Amino acid sequence: MAQDELIYHYTTITGLNGIISSRSVWASDCRYLNDRKEIVHAIDLFLDRYDENSKKILSLALHWYGFSRAHCVFSLSRSPRVLSQWRAYGEDGRGAAIGFRRKYLPGIGKTSSRFLVDCIYHDHGSFLDGVVEKRGEDIEALRKMHTDSGGAADSFWKLIDKDPEPLARVYGQLLRLKNPAFEEEQEVRLVMSVPIREVRTRVAKGLIIPYVEHPFVDSGEQNFLWFLAPEIWFGPRCDKRNMQALQVFGQFGWGIKGVHHYDCGYI
Repeated sequence: MAQDELIYHYTTITGLNGIISSRSVWASDCRYLNDRKEIVHAIDLFLDRYDENSKKILSLALHWYGFSRAHCVFSLSRSPRVLSQWRAYGEDGRGAAIGFRRKYLPGIGKTSSRFLVDCIYHDHGSFLDGVVEKRGEDIEALRKMHTDSGGAADSFWKLIDKDPEPLARVYGQLLRLKNPAFEEEQEVRLVMSVPIREVRTRVAKGLIIPYVEHPFVDSGEQNFLWFLAPEIWFGPRCDKRNMQALQVFGQFGWGIKGVHHYDCGYI
C-alpha cells in the first residue's frame, strides 16, 4: 500500500473530539474486539505448521506473551464510504470518520512494537505459510532463547521479557487474520504490544476494556495534526453544525477540501 494513502477511523462525535483534543488514539486489547476468537484461531492455525517440539516451544512462548503483555488494536478502514461501518461504529451515521496518513499513524517517535497491518480475509493457510517463511529468523531466535534457558519455563519467559520483539512481529502478523464475513470493512490495524503495567481500562456497553493511549503527534507539534489527519468525514445523519465548527474553529488545513459529508441517502 502507498505510504501516503489515507485510512479512516470511524467513531462518535465524542470520540472525534477526544482525538482532536488529545492528539492521540486508544487501542483496545485484541481479546476485547468484536470477534474475540480471531487470535485464538490464528494461533492454532499457525502452530499446526510446526513439528511437535517447535509447537511446544512456540506455544509456551505465546502463552507467556499473552499473559505478560497486552496486544492492542486501533481499527481503521481503507474507505470512508462503508455504510455498515457508519452504522456500527459511527453512531448510526451521526458520527465521523477521521482520515489518517498511513505513513505517520504509528507515530514519528515510534518503537518497533507498533505495526500497521492490512487484514487478510481469505486463504489464511497460504498467508500463514508465508509468515512461517518470512518470520523464520524470529522463530529461530525463540528457539535459541528456549535452548539458552535450559528448557525451564521461568527462565525462558525472562528471556522473552528482555527481548519481546521477535514475538511482537509474529503476533502482529497473526492479528491480520479476519473472518471473511467482515471483508467489506476493508480493515487496517494499528497493532501495539505493551507490558501489562502500561494498560488502562475503560467501560463500554457494560464491559471493562483494557486499552493503551497512543500519541501520534509529538509534543510541540500539535499544530500539525491537520497534516497527519487531513480529512474528516461526517456521517449521513450527523448534525452539520459539527462541520461548521471544524471549518471555523479547526486547524489550518481543515478547510473546504478537508471536511466532508457522506451523503449516501441514509436518514
